[in-house]
Amino acid sequence: MTDFIDIHVHPPVAGFLEGPLAPYAQSLRSADGSPLEPLTVDEVADYYRRRNGRAVLLGWDTQSVTHQAPLSSTKIAELVSAAPEVFFGFGAVDPTKGARAVAQVHEAARLGMLGIATHAAAQGIGPGDRFTYTVWESAADHDLVCLFHTGATRLGAGAPGGDGVRLEPGRPIHVDGVAARFPELRIVISHSGPMWRDEALTIAMHKGNVWLDLRGNSPIELDERVRRLIQGPLAGRVLFGSDFPFGDVDRLRADWKLLEMPESVTRRFLYDNAAELLGISSES
Repeated sequence: MTDFIDIHVHPPVAGFLEGPLAPYAQSLRSADGSPLEPLTVDEVADYYRRRNGRAVLLGWDTQSVTHQAPLSSTKIAELVSAAPEVFFGFGAVDPTKGARAVAQVHEAARLGMLGIATHAAAQGIGPGDRFTYTVWESAADHDLVCLFHTGATRLGAGAPGGDGVRLEPGRPIHVDGVAARFPELRIVISHSGPMWRDEALTIAMHKGNVWLDLRGNSPIELDERVRRLIQGPLAGRVLFGSDFPFGDVDRLRADWKLLEMPESVTRRFLYDNAAELLGISSES
């Protein structure tokens, strides 16, 4: 029986770290603060196999800002095919590309991706901008999950002007209009950390088609109100995400155990909710 599904994994392959992330290398480090070293897809797969886990690999496209080739849906599909018993894939979409972004959604669906991933702060446009609505409409037509990075980011952190990265497009409130306009669209608000945590929680409470990836803080940092919500009304819509390789899978799972949640809540958080969201069979 699989122990967990990590809904939020950035495959640290050379094509990602030395490609679209290269402009932000100085502000990005691994979980222990050391420079990130590329791994092969087999090494990433083994990392999760050893922990009896599975991983959702996220595509990345910030080409309109960085002029770097994206970690495309095609590349994600190649990575998934190397270990399909371990990996799922979310394709890369840059909403600033207009009609080409819609084509990216079609491509992700054709390649068997289960969802798409965007990063509002890095791409410079929030999902609530009406210019992007055709993208979410296409995702809904293909029944793809949409994962929106929100909140603070380490991209450009500490640099003058944050290397031009604006945080405001990543406010969770921008997701609210998308969830309202496309109620059939399954949405993940990712990085629901302390910056706009109440905003993310309120949206998830109000919109039944919104899930929360709790990455953005350690579980032991969650206050009592949040703990009550994830045991109660949001118990079926909270997800484990590590942000690997920027987050430590082992530490996050260990910190969750310190909360001493009921086993049923833990199982939903670590596995069942993600399995339901991704449309895969849940394991007993």
